[in-house]
Amino acid sequence: MTLIKTDKNQLRFSRRAMLAGIGASAALLPLIDAERAQAAGANGFPKRLVTMTWGHGVCQNAFYPTDGTANSQVLKPLESLSSKVLVAAGLDYKMMIEQDKKYDGHFTYPVIWTGTYKNTGGQNCTATGPSIDQVVADAVAKQVTLQQPLLVITIDGESASWRPGGQRNTGEGDTKRLFDKLFASATMPSADLEKIREKRKSVLDFVGKELTGFSQRMGTDDKAKIDSHLESIRQLEKQLSASAMACMPPTVMTGSKVFQDKVAAMLDMTAMALRCDITRAVSICWADDGGYRPITLPWLGINSSFHDIAHLGKDGYPDKIKADVWMYEQVARLAKNLDSAVEGTGTALDNSVIAVGNDMSEGSAHYVGGLPYVLIGSCGGYFKTGRTVKLGNWANKNNEYWNGDSNVPHNKLLATLSNAMDIPATSFGEGYAGTLDELKA
Repeated sequence: MTLIKTDKNQLRFSRRAMLAGIGASAALLPLIDAERAQAAGANGFPKRLVTMTWGHGVCQNAFYPTDGTANSQVLKPLESLSSKVLVAAGLDYKMMIEQDKKYDGHFTYPVIWTGTYKNTGGQNCTATGPSIDQVVADAVAKQVTLQQPLLVITIDGESASWRPGGQRNTGEGDTKRLFDKLFASATMPSADLEKIREKRKSVLDFVGKELTGFSQRMGTDDKAKIDSHLESIRQLEKQLSASAMACMPPTVMTGSKVFQDKVAAMLDMTAMALRCDITRAVSICWADDGGYRPITLPWLGINSSFHDIAHLGKDGYPDKIKADVWMYEQVARLAKNLDSAVEGTGTALDNSVIAVGNDMSEGSAHYVGGLPYVLIGSCGGYFKTGRTVKLGNWANKNNEYWNGDSNVPHNKLLATLSNAMDIPATSFGEGYAGTLDELKA
C-alpha cells in the first residue's frame, strides 16, 4: 500500500477513505491505475452495463449492415468506433408472438430488458421479473457499496427498468436533480449547497484544493486523469447553470436547443458517473411506451411527430432515417466519452457494454419479431465486436436478411449480457433457456 499525505494527515492509499477524509464526493475522482477497483475484473477495472431504449423501430434497409461489419447509414455516428460495435441481428420478443401479440410493438417496454410479459388487458402489459440493469445492480451491490447502485434516467417519458414483481423503476428526468444526486449532494449538506449555488460558487471549489494537492502526488497518467475530471465536472456544472438549463425541461422536443442541451448534459453526467465508479448499471429511456407523445425534431427539419413519420412506412423513411441517425449520435456521444477514459491498456468503453434496444422492428408494422439490437463495447473482452452477427433464421440469408422472424428469443441476449457482467446465467426472464455464444469472443 502506498502512503499518501493529505493536507490534514497521512492515510494509507484508499480512494474512498481519502475522499471521505476530505469530504469530497467520489464523483470528483476517476478510477486511477494506482488502486484496483473493488469487485473488478482481471484487469483491475469494473465492468459496466448501460441499456438505452427508444421506440418506433428502424428503417431496416438503412439500419442493418450488409457487409458483415458494423457500418450502415443509421449507424454512421458510431463509425469511428465500429471496431467496438456488435450488431445482434435477429431477435424476437418471442413470448409476445406466441401469445398472438405480435403487433403490439408500442407496448413492449416491460419486455425489452426483463424477458417477461404479462398482458393486463388489450395491448397493455407489465413485467413479472427484474430487468437486466436491476439484476446487475443487485449483484454488484453484494460486492461493493456504490453511491448509485442503479442509475435510471428518463428523457421525456417513462423507464424500461423494472424491479422484481412487476414494479417499474422511476427514472430521473431533471438535469439539475441528476447533477445534485451524482456530484453535489454527496459533497455537502443541501442547505450549504443551495447557499453556494446562490453565490454562484462552483461545487468544485469546495474540495478543489485537496484534490489538486492529491493529484500532484500521483504519477503522470493518474494526475492527468484527475485533472481532466476536475475540468470536466467544472464545465458540466457551468453548462447546467446556463440560462438554457435554468428553467424546467420541456415535456416535448422543441425547436430550441433546450432539449438538445438536456440530452447532452444527461449523457455526459452518465459517462462521468461510470468513469468515476459512482454506478455500474444504468438504464436510459427515451419517450413513453405506447409511442403517442408528440415528439418532434424540428432542428432536423422534421415537423411531424416521431411517431407519425414512423407510421408512414417507406414514404416516411427520409425523415425517419434522419431521426434515427440523430438518436445514434447521442449513443455515440456517450460511447466516445467512455472511450476517451484510459483504463490500463484499454478504455472505460472496453470494460463496458452499451446495449441499445427498441420496441419494434419497423415503425409502420409494430411487429415484435426481428428486433434491432446493438452492443457497443466488449465488456472486458467478453464480446467479439466489429461485426454483425445474423441469428437464427437470418443466419443464412443475404439480401434483405432482416425480413421475418429469426425465431431466436431475445431472452438469450439478456442471459448473455448477464454472463458478460460475470453473473452466471443459463436463462433470463421466462420460458426460454440458452445464451448467444455467437456473440462471444
